[in-house]
Amino acid sequence: MRPTTIAILGAKGGVGTTSFTANLAIYLATIGKRVLAVDADPAGSDLHAALGVGPRVAPYVAPAPAFGDETESLFAGAELDAEMVNTLPSRDPVEGPVPGLHLMDGGLSEPHRGSARRSSLRELQSRLAKQDADFAVVDLGSTATDAALRFWCNAGHRLAVTMPEPNAVTGLYRLVRKAFAHLALDDVEDEDDRKVLHDAFVKTGHTPIPADIAALVQRDSPALGHALRHWMSALHFPFIVNQARLRADLDLGDHISVAVRRRFGVHLKYLGYVEHDDALRTTSLKRRPLLLESPGSRASRNIEKVARRLFAAQDTRRDRTPWRDVPGNSHYDVLEVERGATDEEIRRAHKRMCAVFDSANIVTFGLFDQEGLEAVRARIDEAYDVLLDPARRRPYEISVFPEAPEAQTKAKDKTIPPGELPPAPTITPDTEFSGALLRAVRESQGTGLEQISERTKVGTNYLRCIEDDEFDELPAAVYVRGFVTEFAKCLKLDPEQVSQSYLRRYREHREAKA
Repeated sequence: MRPTTIAILGAKGGVGTTSFTANLAIYLATIGKRVLAVDADPAGSDLHAALGVGPRVAPYVAPAPAFGDETESLFAGAELDAEMVNTLPSRDPVEGPVPGLHLMDGGLSEPHRGSARRSSLRELQSRLAKQDADFAVVDLGSTATDAALRFWCNAGHRLAVTMPEPNAVTGLYRLVRKAFAHLALDDVEDEDDRKVLHDAFVKTGHTPIPADIAALVQRDSPALGHALRHWMSALHFPFIVNQARLRADLDLGDHISVAVRRRFGVHLKYLGYVEHDDALRTTSLKRRPLLLESPGSRASRNIEKVARRLFAAQDTRRDRTPWRDVPGNSHYDVLEVERGATDEEIRRAHKRMCAVFDSANIVTFGLFDQEGLEAVRARIDEAYDVLLDPARRRPYEISVFPEAPEAQTKAKDKTIPPGELPPAPTITPDTEFSGALLRAVRESQGTGLEQISERTKVGTNYLRCIEDDEFDELPAAVYVRGFVTEFAKCLKLDPEQVSQSYLRRYREHREAKA
């Protein structure tokens, strides 16, 4: 059985990818999984030390005492052979410290025994496909090459590791930009669009800020710009904060998510933190993994909690981005509060945003220049002043939401009485979505195409073609995926399930016609 890959990538050197990989592999093995811990760090292969597995060491033959002629003592190693002194790692996995766990060297830092060159991540991927295990936990180190990032993005589960240091936080932002660029370039199928996007990346430095590149591309190619915004919302980027010491460090992950959402326009998945624990150093000196030597320590409990969240976050049915019923860049969106928030909720939100975008907060390092940070703070204060003043909030709500919630409800009840709505169709995890089924769901909710178009910014003509299954009238698949995903979000359906099943039928039609 092909193992499910869990790829661990560091924002910079020293953030702890090796120790986290080792202990995550041990956790999975202790709950009954067959696990491969894979060392794929090109900067140095040391995962064996974190697992407590000794390195291969050449035998030492003590030279005989010299008497007169020293040639005998100089060549005392003549009793050795080439195999004995060859300390390069084997290609085959070796047993780990617990049953069900094996260690595999990727061969990226030095060649394997019997080979004259180092392996590549592509070769490692093909080797992993032949292994009989449930999971392969791969330590990619902190060298974010194109090959490492491609391996990370294509893994079944992935995780980035950072720590409470300015350079590590900046390194995480760099990984986000690189991951977005990889996702965007890989998903473009049309050659002309690929060239436009590639040229834009070249002009802006190949890994620009997602929101900036989407705005630039949209000027010349609105459809491609819309697709980029879809990729921004679809980017799945889980990360953790390692070696947290202070109270501020525990809030760092949430602050990073807020700041990146405001500046990059993408949503990160913060899975938690691992506290700094002296037990980690003690266990490493004993050459014993943390989860085996000190399973009750704070860091051990943190790692187990992150592991559970990692698998939960990958489940698309449990990982839906909630639809926020407020316009983008509105005062509600700036403070990240819902419509109808109380004064107390607005005060708490304002205090939180001021803490996130404080110039002393390391999350702003490498993300905003001074003028940009002042503009963000001014925008936060403006939103706070308007929403907390009843005399200003009411006119603002009328300008943003043309009708009050009560008026909208009464109008809906008047035009479409609940008793006259058609019944909602049955939806299961195996349901194949067609245009007719999407129309049935929409009509059962009493929602018009104009309302969907207003919320998604997708033209009603495209929405009508989706419902009528007029595949020939729809644009390229990459755009259709974005349209259908936004359609599904409005109908409170699973966006991943809807887009995959609809795109399958779309491609079958295109292939049959070709």
